[in-house]
Amino acid sequence: MVSNDNFTIISVTGAHSSVGKTTLCSILLKNLKGFGAVKFTKTEMFTSVTDDPETILVKGKDTAIMSEAGAEKVVWIQGPYDGLEEGLDIALSKMQGLKGVVVEGNSPVDFINPHLVVFIMGPAGQMKESAKKVSNIADIIVINSGEKPEDINSVVSDIQSLHEAGKEIFWIDLINSEGEIDKLRSCVEKMLTKKLN
Repeated sequence: MVSNDNFTIISVTGAHSSVGKTTLCSILLKNLKGFGAVKFTKTEMFTSVTDDPETILVKGKDTAIMSEAGAEKVVWIQGPYDGLEEGLDIALSKMQGLKGVVVEGNSPVDFINPHLVVFIMGPAGQMKESAKKVSNIADIIVINSGEKPEDINSVVSDIQSLHEAGKEIFWIDLINSEGEIDKLRSCVEKMLTKKLN
């Protein structure tokens, strides 16, 4: 298990790929001063860890989006699951001196003990099997949708059961950056204050 004694860790996870994790990271990073970001991309071959600006700041890449949002430092881990723990150790050691770090990806949760876990899903509730475990430990659920139903009971059972489990749920249209963004930011701030005191 990678130590998080030196700074706050927020994990941003999701139901499946392309659900909006990087966009949500950028929304959070705009308000989290003194935070860095770690991006994990699963690949088949060897593990690489880079913070090289020429790689990180390539226009349009997720790492560049995080940097542009205000991350003090961005580290990109690429590799198979087997090398992730070591990759996280290296990445987090590069964050020394920062207040905290936002870690994007489901797999890193297995190796770090985040202070806060945010889980993103679509309004239809589709979720890959491996994401169900992460949704269960999440503190906050973000539904990536422009429309919030008046009755939470009208949505699919996965979302309803997460709501009944006491998770904080926010409806945000991540494509257009609209919805309950201010409420989410306020909730993150309150939860972190509570967990760190």
